[in-house]
Amino acid sequence: MGLLSDIRVLDLSLRLPGPFCTLLMADHGADVITVIDPSMRGVNPFAEEPGLSAYERYLNRGKRSLTLDLKADIGKAIIRQLAATCDVVVEGFRPGVAARLGVDAETLRAANPRLVYCSITGYGQDGPRAMAAGHDINFAAWSGVLGLNGPGGGAPEPMPVQVADLFGGAMMAVTSILMALHARQRTGQGATLDVSMTDGALSLLSIHAAERLAGGDEPARGEMPLSGQFPCYDVYRCADGGYLAIAALEPVFWERLLRVLDREDLRPGQFAMGDDGQRARAEFEAIFATRTRDAWMAILGPADACVSPVLSLGEALDHPFTRDRGMIVDVALPAGGVEPQLATPFRCDGTRPAPSGPVRPGAHDDAILSSLGYDAGAIAAMRRDGVIRG
Repeated sequence: MGLLSDIRVLDLSLRLPGPFCTLLMADHGADVITVIDPSMRGVNPFAEEPGLSAYERYLNRGKRSLTLDLKADIGKAIIRQLAATCDVVVEGFRPGVAARLGVDAETLRAANPRLVYCSITGYGQDGPRAMAAGHDINFAAWSGVLGLNGPGGGAPEPMPVQVADLFGGAMMAVTSILMALHARQRTGQGATLDVSMTDGALSLLSIHAAERLAGGDEPARGEMPLSGQFPCYDVYRCADGGYLAIAALEPVFWERLLRVLDREDLRPGQFAMGDDGQRARAEFEAIFATRTRDAWMAILGPADACVSPVLSLGEALDHPFTRDRGMIVDVALPAGGVEPQLATPFRCDGTRPAPSGPVRPGAHDDAILSSLGYDAGAIAAMRRDGVIRG
């Protein structure tokens, strides 16, 4: 039994934030019904035809799939019927779209007051930018996160992962949903949740924002304590073009590093800035340029001085640390066979749940509709009329 095995989720969301939110819940036992609107093929990540891409197989695993035309009256009615049986609804439409479709929080919670209805949008349900279009880089830009990313003196640089989508959207949604479900145990009432990816990304700047709001200086790109200001906390190039990440912030780690390098003379350079900091950094650059990354790790790794190799994605996926932690699991495919995928990051009592495999879009159309009381003739008519496509 998974941690969420008594929870049913209706996922109406598109693209990455909502599906990743419900993936985390499905991995832990929630019964997730993901709805694919045939009219939205090409923009819904679960609706690609033919077949499923690797990321679709990942996001779609462990869920039940229903194809449904949300613009058809019967499609709207089916969503209302399903929502009455669910604990959670997740949607990612722009503000106002759910209401036009008749699947908004007010409508669905009127029939099911215990329902937790979570909306994930770029800018929130209200405010001057509520209706504006955007993607992850836009939300990161508006939040201030993008402006602080990159080297000092250069342009802001796009981040390699979707920080606003995955943290500001998906993770904040999961957190909000679980808090609302916990409160429901006490009150008996659900909740309407407004998750803004921009708000979530802004919350990542908690330390910097706290200092700035208290009257401190504006942080400068590349010159913050943990983004290039100190020689003891930086990335250094090695002889083979590989890199080491050094994070010797505490005195004990700094002392261990200098001792192994036999450079106790650099002790004053730990938090040096300005010209002194540049000189200290130049010394470390020269030192680390004398050996390959892995040769340095063989020397510095046993010292436990907060030194790590900067791994490529392939190296990280194949590394014994990742494998031994159980972060790569084999998942059964609909057509047979298995493929490796990332596991859920959450452990409970020392174990991770084994994820179920992905399904093709519409694989559960008949079963889900039958559970709502539709007979074979009604289902066949919906398929004939294009309301369902599975």
